[in-house]
Amino acid sequence: MKFLLSAAQPAQLESGLIQVLRVVVVAVLILQPLTRRGFGIWLGASAPLPVYFLLTLPLQLLIIALVWTPWFAHNLGRAFLPLVLALASFAIIFDKFVTLNWFIAPDARELIAQGFLLSAWFTLQMVTFFVAWQYNMGAVMFTGITLTLLDSALTLPFINPSGSLYPFFISLVVARLSIVTGVSLGIAWLMLRQRAQRAQLQSANEKLAFAATTGEQLAVSRERNRMARELHDTLAHSLSAVSVQLEAVSALWDDEPHEARKILEQATRSARNGLTEARRALHELRASPLDDLGLPLALRALAESAAARAGLRLELTLPSSADGLQPQVEQCIYRVAQEALENVIRHARARHVAVTFEQRAQQFTLRVTDDGIGFEPARVNTRAIISGHYGLRGMRERAAMVGCRLSVRSAPQRGVCVIMENGLEGHGV
Repeated sequence: MKFLLSAAQPAQLESGLIQVLRVVVVAVLILQPLTRRGFGIWLGASAPLPVYFLLTLPLQLLIIALVWTPWFAHNLGRAFLPLVLALASFAIIFDKFVTLNWFIAPDARELIAQGFLLSAWFTLQMVTFFVAWQYNMGAVMFTGITLTLLDSALTLPFINPSGSLYPFFISLVVARLSIVTGVSLGIAWLMLRQRAQRAQLQSANEKLAFAATTGEQLAVSRERNRMARELHDTLAHSLSAVSVQLEAVSALWDDEPHEARKILEQATRSARNGLTEARRALHELRASPLDDLGLPLALRALAESAAARAGLRLELTLPSSADGLQPQVEQCIYRVAQEALENVIRHARARHVAVTFEQRAQQFTLRVTDDGIGFEPARVNTRAIISGHYGLRGMRERAAMVGCRLSVRSAPQRGVCVIMENGLEGHGV
Protein backbone atom coordinates (compact mmCIF):
# COMPACT_ATOMS: atom_id res chain seq x y z
CA MET A 1 0.00 0.00 0.00
CA LYS A 2 2.89 2.37 0.70
CA PHE A 3 4.12 1.86 -2.86
CA LEU A 4 0.65 2.53 -4.30
CA LEU A 5 0.17 5.73 -2.33
CA SER A 6 3.65 7.14 -2.91
CA ALA A 7 3.40 6.48 -6.63
CA ALA A 8 -0.10 7.89 -6.90
CA GLN A 9 0.06 10.98 -4.75
CA PRO A 10 0.57 14.36 -6.42
CA ALA A 11 3.22 16.72 -5.08
CA GLN A 12 0.63 18.46 -2.86
CA LEU A 13 -2.72 17.67 -1.33
CA GLU A 14 -5.61 18.46 -3.64
CA SER A 15 -7.17 21.87 -3.13
CA GLY A 16 -9.99 21.82 -0.58
CA LEU A 17 -9.28 18.28 0.67
CA ILE A 18 -8.11 19.27 4.14
CA GLN A 19 -11.02 21.69 4.58
CA VAL A 20 -13.57 18.96 3.78
CA LEU A 21 -11.69 16.48 5.97
CA ARG A 22 -11.89 18.89 8.90
CA VAL A 23 -15.64 19.26 8.53
CA VAL A 24 -16.15 15.48 8.32
CA VAL A 25 -14.16 14.58 11.44
CA VAL A 26 -15.92 17.24 13.50
CA ALA A 27 -19.32 16.16 12.18
CA VAL A 28 -18.57 12.55 13.12
CA LEU A 29 -17.58 13.59 16.65
CA ILE A 30 -20.78 15.61 17.10
CA LEU A 31 -23.17 13.10 15.53
CA GLN A 32 -21.74 9.97 17.12
CA PRO A 33 -23.53 10.29 20.50
CA LEU A 34 -26.86 10.72 18.69
CA THR A 35 -26.33 7.85 16.27
CA ARG A 36 -24.97 5.61 19.02
CA ARG A 37 -28.07 6.20 21.16
CA GLY A 38 -30.49 5.80 18.26
CA PHE A 39 -28.67 2.70 16.98
CA GLY A 40 -28.89 0.99 20.34
CA ILE A 41 -32.59 1.77 20.80
CA TRP A 42 -33.39 0.59 17.25
CA LEU A 43 -31.73 -2.78 17.86
CA GLY A 44 -33.05 -3.16 21.37
CA ALA A 45 -29.61 -2.90 22.93
CA SER A 46 -27.87 -0.02 24.62
CA ALA A 47 -24.29 0.56 25.63
CA PRO A 48 -23.21 2.77 28.55
CA LEU A 49 -22.12 5.91 26.71
CA PRO A 50 -19.66 7.28 29.33
CA VAL A 51 -17.60 4.09 29.33
CA TYR A 52 -17.85 3.79 25.55
CA PHE A 53 -16.59 7.31 24.94
CA LEU A 54 -13.85 6.89 27.53
CA LEU A 55 -12.47 4.15 25.26
CA THR A 56 -13.11 5.66 21.82
CA LEU A 57 -12.92 9.42 22.33
CA PRO A 58 -9.08 9.70 22.66
CA LEU A 59 -8.58 8.25 19.18
CA GLN A 60 -11.16 10.60 17.71
CA LEU A 61 -9.55 13.61 19.39
CA LEU A 62 -6.18 12.51 18.02
CA ILE A 63 -7.61 12.47 14.49
CA ILE A 64 -9.12 15.93 14.99
CA ALA A 65 -5.81 17.27 16.31
CA LEU A 66 -3.97 15.89 13.28
CA VAL A 67 -6.44 17.39 10.83
CA TRP A 68 -6.96 20.78 12.47
CA THR A 69 -3.31 21.52 13.35
CA PRO A 70 -1.49 22.86 10.25
CA TRP A 71 1.88 21.79 11.66
CA PHE A 72 1.14 18.10 11.02
CA ALA A 73 0.10 18.57 7.39
CA HIS A 74 3.15 20.75 6.77
CA ASN A 75 5.74 18.51 8.44
CA LEU A 76 4.38 15.01 7.77
CA GLY A 77 4.28 15.63 4.01
CA ARG A 78 3.17 12.60 2.01
CA ALA A 79 2.56 10.58 5.18
CA PHE A 80 -0.11 12.96 6.50
CA LEU A 81 -3.18 11.77 4.59
CA PRO A 82 -2.38 8.01 4.79
CA LEU A 83 -1.88 8.38 8.56
CA VAL A 84 -5.20 10.19 9.05
CA LEU A 85 -7.13 7.72 6.88
CA ALA A 86 -5.47 4.73 8.55
CA LEU A 87 -6.42 6.07 12.00
CA ALA A 88 -9.98 6.74 10.82
CA SER A 89 -10.29 3.18 9.47
CA PHE A 90 -8.90 1.77 12.70
CA ALA A 91 -11.38 3.89 14.67
CA ILE A 92 -14.26 2.32 12.72
CA ILE A 93 -13.02 -1.22 13.34
CA PHE A 94 -12.14 -0.51 16.98
CA ASP A 95 -15.61 0.97 17.51
CA LYS A 96 -17.21 -2.26 16.31
CA PHE A 97 -14.85 -4.45 18.35
CA VAL A 98 -15.45 -2.52 21.59
CA THR A 99 -19.21 -2.44 21.20
CA LEU A 100 -19.74 -6.07 20.18
CA ASN A 101 -17.37 -7.61 22.71
CA TRP A 102 -17.90 -5.45 25.77
CA PHE A 103 -21.31 -3.79 25.59
CA ILE A 104 -23.62 -6.24 23.75
CA ALA A 105 -25.12 -9.42 25.15
CA PRO A 106 -23.99 -12.59 23.28
CA ASP A 107 -27.49 -13.46 22.07
CA ALA A 108 -27.87 -10.03 20.43
CA ARG A 109 -24.43 -9.79 18.80
CA GLU A 110 -25.38 -11.38 15.45
CA LEU A 111 -28.15 -8.88 14.76
CA ILE A 112 -26.11 -5.90 15.94
CA ALA A 113 -23.09 -7.08 13.90
CA GLN A 114 -25.31 -6.94 10.80
CA GLY A 115 -26.37 -3.44 11.81
CA PHE A 116 -22.74 -2.42 12.19
CA LEU A 117 -22.09 -3.48 8.58
CA LEU A 118 -24.73 -0.97 7.53
CA SER A 119 -23.62 1.80 9.90
CA ALA A 120 -19.96 1.46 8.89
CA TRP A 121 -20.89 1.62 5.20
CA PHE A 122 -20.96 5.44 5.13
CA THR A 123 -17.75 5.91 7.10
CA LEU A 124 -15.80 3.44 4.94
CA GLN A 125 -17.22 5.12 1.85
CA MET A 126 -15.88 8.46 3.14
CA VAL A 127 -12.43 6.96 3.68
CA THR A 128 -12.28 5.61 0.12
CA PHE A 129 -13.71 8.93 -1.10
CA PHE A 130 -10.69 10.81 0.28
CA VAL A 131 -8.36 8.18 -1.22
CA ALA A 132 -10.06 8.70 -4.59
CA TRP A 133 -9.76 12.47 -4.23
CA GLN A 134 -5.99 12.32 -3.74
CA TYR A 135 -4.67 9.07 -5.25
CA ASN A 136 -5.01 6.96 -8.38
CA MET A 137 -7.44 4.16 -9.21
CA GLY A 138 -5.07 1.41 -8.05
CA ALA A 139 -4.92 2.92 -4.56
CA VAL A 140 -8.71 3.23 -4.53
CA MET A 141 -9.24 -0.44 -5.44
CA PHE A 142 -6.70 -1.55 -2.84
CA THR A 143 -8.30 0.58 -0.10
CA GLY A 144 -11.92 -0.29 -0.91
CA ILE A 145 -11.33 -4.04 -1.19
CA THR A 146 -9.01 -4.22 1.83
CA LEU A 147 -11.26 -2.27 4.20
CA THR A 148 -14.41 -4.11 3.12
CA LEU A 149 -12.87 -7.56 3.45
CA LEU A 150 -11.16 -6.70 6.73
CA ASP A 151 -14.37 -5.34 8.23
CA SER A 152 -16.32 -8.37 6.99
CA ALA A 153 -13.72 -10.79 8.36
CA LEU A 154 -13.91 -9.17 11.80
CA THR A 155 -17.71 -9.37 11.66
CA LEU A 156 -17.82 -13.00 10.53
CA PRO A 157 -17.13 -14.53 14.02
CA PHE A 158 -20.38 -12.99 15.23
CA ILE A 159 -22.45 -14.47 12.37
CA ASN A 160 -23.96 -17.98 12.52
CA PRO A 161 -23.22 -19.68 9.15
CA SER A 162 -26.35 -21.82 9.52
CA GLY A 163 -28.56 -18.99 10.71
CA SER A 164 -31.21 -17.10 8.79
CA LEU A 165 -29.13 -13.91 8.75
CA TYR A 166 -26.11 -15.44 7.02
CA PRO A 167 -27.39 -14.97 3.40
CA PHE A 168 -28.19 -11.35 4.25
CA PHE A 169 -24.65 -10.95 5.61
CA ILE A 170 -23.10 -12.29 2.37
CA SER A 171 -25.35 -10.10 0.21
CA LEU A 172 -24.50 -7.07 2.32
CA VAL A 173 -20.75 -7.70 2.03
CA VAL A 174 -20.93 -8.11 -1.77
CA ALA A 175 -23.13 -5.04 -2.19
CA ARG A 176 -20.91 -2.90 0.00
CA LEU A 177 -17.75 -4.10 -1.74
CA SER A 178 -19.21 -3.30 -5.15
CA ILE A 179 -20.69 0.08 -4.29
CA VAL A 180 -17.88 1.41 -2.09
CA THR A 181 -15.20 0.45 -4.59
CA GLY A 182 -17.24 1.32 -7.68
CA VAL A 183 -18.28 4.79 -6.53
CA SER A 184 -14.75 5.61 -5.41
CA LEU A 185 -13.30 4.40 -8.71
CA GLY A 186 -15.68 6.77 -10.52
CA ILE A 187 -14.51 9.65 -8.32
CA ALA A 188 -10.87 8.72 -8.90
CA TRP A 189 -11.44 8.68 -12.66
CA LEU A 190 -12.98 12.16 -12.52
CA MET A 191 -10.08 13.45 -10.42
CA LEU A 192 -7.54 12.00 -12.87
CA ARG A 193 -9.34 13.78 -15.72
CA GLN A 194 -9.31 17.01 -13.74
CA ARG A 195 -5.58 16.69 -13.03
CA ALA A 196 -4.90 16.05 -16.71
CA GLN A 197 -6.90 19.14 -17.65
CA ARG A 198 -5.06 21.22 -15.06
CA ALA A 199 -1.72 19.98 -16.42
CA GLN A 200 -2.79 20.91 -19.96
CA LEU A 201 -3.93 24.33 -18.80
CA GLN A 202 -0.67 24.91 -16.94
CA SER A 203 1.30 23.85 -20.01
CA ALA A 204 -0.74 26.23 -22.16
CA ASN A 205 -0.16 29.06 -19.65
CA GLU A 206 3.57 28.38 -19.65
CA LYS A 207 3.64 28.43 -23.45
CA LEU A 208 1.63 31.65 -23.48
CA ALA A 209 3.92 33.23 -20.90
CA PHE A 210 6.98 32.13 -22.89
CA ALA A 211 5.51 33.54 -26.10
CA ALA A 212 4.67 36.82 -24.37
CA THR A 213 8.15 37.06 -22.85
CA THR A 214 9.81 36.21 -26.16
CA GLY A 215 7.70 38.78 -28.00
CA GLU A 216 8.48 41.42 -25.40
CA GLN A 217 12.21 40.67 -25.51
CA LEU A 218 12.15 40.80 -29.31
CA ALA A 219 10.34 44.14 -29.24
CA VAL A 220 12.85 45.51 -26.71
CA SER A 221 15.77 44.23 -28.81
CA ARG A 222 14.37 45.82 -31.95
CA GLU A 223 13.78 49.12 -30.15
CA ARG A 224 17.33 49.11 -28.77
CA ASN A 225 18.76 48.44 -32.21
CA ARG A 226 16.64 51.24 -33.67
CA MET A 227 17.81 53.68 -30.98
CA ALA A 228 21.43 52.57 -31.49
CA ARG A 229 21.14 53.35 -35.20
CA GLU A 230 19.39 56.63 -34.41
CA LEU A 231 22.14 57.71 -31.99
CA HIS A 232 24.86 56.58 -34.37
CA ASP A 233 23.41 58.48 -37.33
CA THR A 234 22.74 61.68 -35.38
CA LEU A 235 24.58 62.19 -32.11
CA ALA A 236 27.73 60.25 -33.01
CA HIS A 237 28.08 62.03 -36.37
CA SER A 238 27.47 65.43 -34.74
CA LEU A 239 30.06 64.83 -32.03
CA SER A 240 32.53 63.53 -34.57
CA ALA A 241 32.07 66.65 -36.73
CA VAL A 242 32.42 68.95 -33.71
CA SER A 243 35.59 67.12 -32.68
CA VAL A 244 37.18 67.56 -36.14
CA GLN A 245 36.13 71.22 -36.31
CA LEU A 246 37.56 71.99 -32.88
CA GLU A 247 40.86 70.39 -33.88
CA ALA A 248 40.89 72.61 -36.98
CA VAL A 249 40.17 75.68 -34.83
CA SER A 250 43.08 74.75 -32.59
CA ALA A 251 45.42 74.46 -35.59
CA LEU A 252 44.32 77.75 -37.25
CA TRP A 253 43.78 79.90 -34.16
CA ASP A 254 47.21 81.59 -34.20
CA ASP A 255 47.85 81.84 -37.96
CA GLU A 256 44.33 82.39 -39.38
CA PRO A 257 42.06 83.60 -36.60
CA HIS A 258 39.33 84.72 -39.03
CA GLU A 259 39.09 81.24 -40.58
CA ALA A 260 39.29 79.67 -37.14
CA ARG A 261 36.35 81.81 -35.99
CA LYS A 262 34.30 80.60 -38.97
CA ILE A 263 35.03 76.99 -38.18
CA LEU A 264 34.18 77.63 -34.52
CA GLU A 265 30.77 78.99 -35.56
CA GLN A 266 30.23 75.85 -37.66
CA ALA A 267 31.20 73.71 -34.66
CA THR A 268 28.69 75.63 -32.53
CA ARG A 269 25.93 75.00 -35.07
CA SER A 270 26.89 71.33 -35.27
CA ALA A 271 26.78 71.06 -31.48
CA ARG A 272 23.33 72.66 -31.38
CA ASN A 273 22.07 70.37 -34.11
CA GLY A 274 23.49 67.39 -32.23
CA LEU A 275 21.82 68.57 -29.03
CA THR A 276 18.49 68.87 -30.84
CA GLU A 277 18.86 65.38 -32.30
CA ALA A 278 19.90 63.99 -28.92
CA ARG A 279 16.81 65.48 -27.28
CA ARG A 280 14.61 64.01 -30.01
CA ALA A 281 16.23 60.59 -29.54
CA LEU A 282 15.80 60.76 -25.78
CA HIS A 283 12.16 61.72 -26.25
CA GLU A 284 11.76 58.48 -28.20
CA LEU A 285 12.82 56.61 -25.08
CA ARG A 286 9.72 57.88 -23.29
CA ALA A 287 7.15 55.08 -22.82
CA SER A 288 5.33 55.08 -26.15
CA PRO A 289 2.14 53.44 -24.74
CA LEU A 290 1.49 56.68 -22.86
CA ASP A 291 1.48 58.61 -26.13
CA ASP A 292 -0.57 55.99 -27.97
CA LEU A 293 -3.05 54.90 -25.28
CA GLY A 294 -3.03 57.33 -22.39
CA LEU A 295 -2.12 56.45 -18.80
CA PRO A 296 -5.08 54.18 -17.80
CA LEU A 297 -4.96 52.03 -20.94
CA ALA A 298 -1.16 51.93 -20.82
CA LEU A 299 -1.31 50.65 -17.21
CA ARG A 300 -3.93 48.08 -18.25
CA ALA A 301 -1.77 46.81 -21.13
CA LEU A 302 1.30 46.70 -18.86
CA ALA A 303 -0.51 44.76 -16.09
CA GLU A 304 -2.18 42.31 -18.47
CA SER A 305 1.13 41.59 -20.18
CA ALA A 306 2.87 40.97 -16.83
CA ALA A 307 0.02 38.75 -15.59
CA ALA A 308 0.09 36.68 -18.80
CA ARG A 309 3.86 36.21 -18.57
CA ALA A 310 3.74 34.96 -14.98
CA GLY A 311 0.37 33.17 -15.01
CA LEU A 312 -1.06 35.52 -12.37
CA ARG A 313 -4.69 36.28 -11.59
CA LEU A 314 -5.09 40.01 -12.23
CA GLU A 315 -7.38 42.54 -10.58
CA LEU A 316 -7.51 46.00 -12.16
CA THR A 317 -9.09 49.18 -10.79
CA LEU A 318 -8.44 52.01 -13.24
CA PRO A 319 -10.29 55.20 -14.21
CA SER A 320 -11.48 55.76 -17.75
CA SER A 321 -9.08 58.68 -18.09
CA ALA A 322 -6.38 60.56 -16.19
CA ASP A 323 -6.60 64.32 -16.69
CA GLY A 324 -4.49 67.15 -15.42
CA LEU A 325 -1.26 65.18 -14.88
CA GLN A 326 1.97 66.48 -16.32
CA PRO A 327 3.77 64.22 -18.84
CA GLN A 328 6.71 63.61 -16.51
CA VAL A 329 4.31 62.54 -13.73
CA GLU A 330 2.50 60.12 -16.05
CA GLN A 331 5.89 58.77 -17.12
CA CYS A 332 6.90 58.25 -13.48
CA ILE A 333 3.62 56.47 -12.63
CA TYR A 334 4.04 54.14 -15.60
CA ARG A 335 7.67 53.31 -14.79
CA VAL A 336 6.96 52.71 -11.08
CA ALA A 337 4.11 50.35 -11.99
CA GLN A 338 6.39 48.60 -14.47
CA GLU A 339 9.16 48.10 -11.89
CA ALA A 340 6.70 46.93 -9.21
CA LEU A 341 5.17 44.35 -11.57
CA GLU A 342 8.64 43.11 -12.53
CA ASN A 343 9.39 42.61 -8.83
CA VAL A 344 6.19 40.57 -8.48
CA ILE A 345 7.18 38.36 -11.42
CA ARG A 346 10.79 37.84 -10.33
CA HIS A 347 10.64 37.69 -6.54
CA ALA A 348 7.13 37.45 -5.04
CA ARG A 349 6.10 33.86 -5.94
CA ALA A 350 2.58 35.26 -6.05
CA ARG A 351 -0.64 33.90 -7.53
CA HIS A 352 -2.60 37.15 -7.58
CA VAL A 353 -1.69 40.75 -8.35
CA ALA A 354 -3.85 43.86 -8.13
CA VAL A 355 -3.14 47.22 -9.81
CA THR A 356 -5.16 50.22 -8.63
CA PHE A 357 -4.93 53.82 -9.81
CA GLU A 358 -7.21 56.43 -8.27
CA GLN A 359 -7.33 60.14 -9.06
CA ARG A 360 -9.22 63.04 -7.57
CA ALA A 361 -8.38 66.34 -9.21
CA GLN A 362 -4.61 66.64 -8.85
CA GLN A 363 -4.33 63.99 -6.15
CA PHE A 364 -3.64 60.41 -7.19
CA THR A 365 -2.65 57.05 -5.67
CA LEU A 366 -1.07 54.08 -7.43
CA ARG A 367 -1.09 50.68 -5.70
CA VAL A 368 0.49 47.43 -6.89
CA THR A 369 -0.37 44.60 -4.47
CA ASP A 370 0.53 40.89 -4.56
CA ASP A 371 -0.14 37.86 -2.33
CA GLY A 372 3.42 36.55 -2.48
CA ILE A 373 6.01 35.69 0.16
CA GLY A 374 6.59 39.27 1.30
CA PHE A 375 9.29 40.16 3.83
CA GLU A 376 9.65 41.47 7.41
CA PRO A 377 10.68 45.16 7.39
CA ALA A 378 11.64 45.07 11.09
CA ARG A 379 14.04 42.15 10.62
CA VAL A 380 15.62 43.09 7.32
CA ASN A 381 18.21 45.79 6.80
CA THR A 382 16.46 48.57 4.90
CA ARG A 383 19.62 49.60 3.13
CA ALA A 384 20.13 46.06 1.85
CA ILE A 385 16.58 45.94 0.50
CA ILE A 386 16.82 49.33 -1.15
CA SER A 387 20.15 48.58 -2.81
CA GLY A 388 19.19 45.03 -3.77
CA HIS A 389 17.24 43.54 -6.62
CA TYR A 390 13.91 44.89 -5.42
CA GLY A 391 14.59 48.24 -7.16
CA LEU A 392 12.95 50.29 -4.40
CA ARG A 393 15.62 52.96 -4.49
CA GLY A 394 15.05 53.59 -8.18
CA MET A 395 11.29 53.81 -7.71
CA ARG A 396 11.68 56.19 -4.75
CA GLU A 397 14.06 58.40 -6.71
CA ARG A 398 11.65 58.55 -9.64
CA ALA A 399 8.78 59.46 -7.32
CA ALA A 400 10.82 62.11 -5.50
CA MET A 401 11.81 63.76 -8.80
CA VAL A 402 8.16 64.56 -9.55
CA GLY A 403 7.28 65.51 -5.97
CA CYS A 404 5.61 62.23 -5.02
CA ARG A 405 6.08 59.76 -2.19
CA LEU A 406 6.61 55.99 -2.53
CA SER A 407 6.05 53.55 0.32
CA VAL A 408 6.11 49.76 0.65
CA ARG A 409 4.05 47.68 3.07
CA SER A 410 4.88 44.02 3.62
CA ALA A 411 5.02 41.13 6.09
CA PRO A 412 6.19 37.51 5.73
CA GLN A 413 3.68 35.44 3.74
CA ARG A 414 1.40 38.51 3.53
CA GLY A 415 2.53 39.87 0.18
CA VAL A 416 3.79 43.35 -0.75
CA CYS A 417 1.93 46.58 -1.47
CA VAL A 418 3.80 49.34 -3.35
CA ILE A 419 2.08 52.73 -3.00
CA MET A 420 2.91 55.90 -4.92
CA GLU A 421 0.97 59.04 -4.06
CA ASN A 422 1.21 62.84 -4.05
CA GLY A 423 0.09 65.23 -1.37
CA LEU A 424 -0.68 62.40 1.09
CA GLU A 425 1.11 60.82 4.01
CA GLY A 426 2.81 57.57 3.07
CA HIS A 427 3.75 54.65 5.27
CA GLY A 428 6.05 51.75 4.69
CA VAL A 429 9.64 50.59 4.78
